[in-house]
Amino acid sequence: MSSNIEEKGTPGTVHLVDIEGTLNVEHENGDDIVLIPQPTLNPDDPLRWSKRKKYAIAVLLLWTVFAFDILTLALSPVLLVIQEDTGIPLSVLNSGQGVLYLFFGYQNLVWQGLGLNDGRRPVLLVCLLGCTLCSVWAGKAKSVGEWYANRIIIGCFFGPAETLIEVCMSDIFFAHERGSWISWYVYTLFTTPFLSGVATGFIADRYGWQWIQYIASIISGTIFIILFFFLEETFYYRDPQLELSKLDDVKSTKSLENDKKDKVDVNVENIDDSSETQHTRKTYLRKLKFPSVFFGGLTAGNVVAWYTIVNSTMSSVLSAAPYNFSANIIGVFFLSPVVGITIGTFLAGSLGDKFAIYKARKGVGLREPESKLYFAIIPLLIHPFGCFLFGIGAGQGIHWIGLAFGMAMICSTFPIGSTIAINYIIDSYKEVSGDGLVTMIIIRNTIGFGFGYAVTPWLQNSGTQNLYVEIGCIGVALWATNFLMIIFGKKFRKDSSSTYWNLVEKYGFKTH
Repeated sequence: MSSNIEEKGTPGTVHLVDIEGTLNVEHENGDDIVLIPQPTLNPDDPLRWSKRKKYAIAVLLLWTVFAFDILTLALSPVLLVIQEDTGIPLSVLNSGQGVLYLFFGYQNLVWQGLGLNDGRRPVLLVCLLGCTLCSVWAGKAKSVGEWYANRIIIGCFFGPAETLIEVCMSDIFFAHERGSWISWYVYTLFTTPFLSGVATGFIADRYGWQWIQYIASIISGTIFIILFFFLEETFYYRDPQLELSKLDDVKSTKSLENDKKDKVDVNVENIDDSSETQHTRKTYLRKLKFPSVFFGGLTAGNVVAWYTIVNSTMSSVLSAAPYNFSANIIGVFFLSPVVGITIGTFLAGSLGDKFAIYKARKGVGLREPESKLYFAIIPLLIHPFGCFLFGIGAGQGIHWIGLAFGMAMICSTFPIGSTIAINYIIDSYKEVSGDGLVTMIIIRNTIGFGFGYAVTPWLQNSGTQNLYVEIGCIGVALWATNFLMIIFGKKFRKDSSSTYWNLVEKYGFKTH
């Protein structure tokens, strides 16, 4: 495959809005928005599917996430009940969840490679079936060793829900609409455990905690059957060669006023129909030393850290004096995170896409991946306030409504951080986004694993109030890294251009 590396420009910088109406490329319904990536002429190209079909497949993918989540994370509100029934210490139950997160990430070294090479559908079906069977076993766990073994094996099967779903979404949606659907994925990923928590408390009180897993298995088994018959394969490779010849004469009006010789650094993912071309795809994670990927992992890890702490401490706080909530009432309290996540999803999703288009129109039509990072100002302000309200409020025994508001604020940052991380990697390095997401998840879940082990002794040594004050302060520092990437992100991408495009060309990576 021969191409001029220098002509491809900065990875992630694309011409999203055709301000002057001069680009000879496909647009969105006659609008000035450029379709990125450009669809092929092949009717089997998922980008060519009808809106109705795309939405149907997207909903099935969201149901897949829901099924995976209820199988693995629905037990969080009843860990104290499990401790009383089995004698397994709470510290072990929490650390078992940490092990779960660790295997969520590292097993994607296997699953993601299979999904990117052999198709998304078979990997998702096999792993969902494996999770469903292991969920029945989880309801019968009686010892420390059995609990850890179950968490490890379930973690091995859960992986594709963490990385492959995002790839499927990017298979069927264009860049200007991708963010909204990624945010819906994140919404489902985070709200399912909390929503299921509302039901699990009542199930545990009436039927025993084991039935949480049995009912989850029945629901997921039903979803598996639906997916088997209706989920279509979204696997489709498109050539990474960019038709820059059409864009060589595109100029920036503002730049021309200062220097008529300056060219706009752009690229458009465009293709004539070359789907017959076959290439061998290889995964070289060790070569993906791009700052955007590390930043995505750190940001997503930040979210999982707070999510782990919330799940591990909420039941302990609410079941103790002065609240003394039963398991079913604790489950109802889980509605407050759902409200927060819903608000955060709205801010991170459709508004993020609209803001990126607005920024492109205000400039010279270019979309930079950093445009969506500005939304980090919201969690930078809300995260510490929510932590202080919940932590200090619990420490001082304020009314539970105050705790609910604090928890909603903390959880509203989850979809914002996760959507920022996922979109930034996909937008920056689309051709290797599948591998980049695996790297991100490994970083993210390693952080989650560490917090899973640390949270119980941290809580015992510091107390609820100090714990939440500390994570509020830590969160401010971590959320602030988004603004460093706003300043330096494009420079990092530009510096990686030669390495990146050589990697794409050498190993035959394609936009997928």
